[in-house]
Amino acid sequence: MKRTLTLIVMLGLFVFTQNAFAQRVAASPLVTVKQMIGTTEMELVYSRPSLDGRDVNELVNKLNNGVWRTGADMNTIIGFDKDVMINGKPIKAGRYSLWTVPGDTTWKIIISSITDKWGTAYDNSGDVLSFFVPVTKTSNNVETFVINLTDFDKNSKDKGNIELAWGNLSVKFPIKVNN
Repeated sequence: MKRTLTLIVMLGLFVFTQNAFAQRVAASPLVTVKQMIGTTEMELVYSRPSLDGRDVNELVNKLNNGVWRTGADMNTIIGFDKDVMINGKPIKAGRYSLWTVPGDTTWKIIISSITDKWGTAYDNSGDVLSFFVPVTKTSNNVETFVINLTDFDKNSKDKGNIELAWGNLSVKFPIKVNN
């Protein structure tokens, strides 16, 4: 009886560990970030590609003048539960997709109402807002692409910058809410 029980436990552990090792780790993990800006909740949903030994500047040059989903897999989603101002322009509360056109010195930021596109299937018919922002080269080396709320105004609590960072590149654009 003891031997049979030990054999069953060992077999169960073997099957469990084989199944655990067989699980595939996502190459570009999906992340959901919820951030309060004043009394407004901002949500970001995007997949985070890694450099994996590639040079971010070469990747950006390949995309130069081409529209990027600003992440991997599905298009990046940015949402707000109240109206906001992005780069000084009004955006109604809701969910949008975030696209970019990388360049050497500036990136074009595109906010679109179309949120169900896979990969590079960009459709400009849903564009709500677009503008250019400077790209900065930093001394940091961000291995895995990240979108953050930075430069948060701790006094007024109603504004900050949305930063896209990957490799030694940083792109920021302002967001402001009405508290």
